Amino acid sequence: MDYSAIIQKVRGSIALVVCLDVKNTGMGTGSGFIFKKKGQLITCNHVVREAATIMIKFPDSTDFVAAKVSVRDEEHDIVLMTFDDTSREPIPLGDVDKVAEGMPIVFSGYPFSSQDLTTHQGIISAVIKDATGITSYLIDGTVNSGNSGCPLMDANGKVIGVVNAKRRHRNDLIEKVERLTPGALSLHGIDLVEIYQALSGNIQLGVGHAVPAKYIPEHK
Repeated sequence: MDYSAIIQKVRGSIALVVCLDVKNTGMGTGSGFIFKKKGQLITCNHVVREAATIMIKFPDSTDFVAAKVSVRDEEHDIVLMTFDDTSREPIPLGDVDKVAEGMPIVFSGYPFSSQDLTTHQGIISAVIKDATGITSYLIDGTVNSGNSGCPLMDANGKVIGVVNAKRRHRNDLIEKVERLTPGALSLHGIDLVEIYQALSGNIQLGVGHAVPAKYIPEHK
């Protein structure tokens, strides 16, 4: 399928999310998108959980804009943020009740801390529920570190979910590796922590995860 027209329409509403600590040092990046109304951005909670300052930048601008968390949903790993820019349009909601295995999907974000918006396509591989009854989507598409928080869209460019790159097999173990301090382990002068972190950051899974759009909180 040709998604070029759709991407041109929505690209101005998909932001790079940059997290800074109390010393204004970069902590990591993710993706986010305008949803429901202007000046309101959705991303994953784990992207901004430990950030002291959050800055966002859109692909057609060189300026970074400050954003702040308004609603945090840790259970579904979603955050709603607000920012001062009402010139950009929200991406419309798709028909979430018609999401089914095999339907085509497309998602655009900023993998590997890239500042260039990158698009992937795929299909819904499965619609599953965990032990608590929470629904999630398995997607056949290339989900990388940094894609967390980007919009999962249907073939019409409408939001049906939020991509989550942290939902991985043995993610508890991978997160421990990501939190290790470089210099803690070395072999023949090679920093093993940096190697482990580079490998975990470049893991490409054949199946990615997304949170259904029905779990995106409202801003009261």
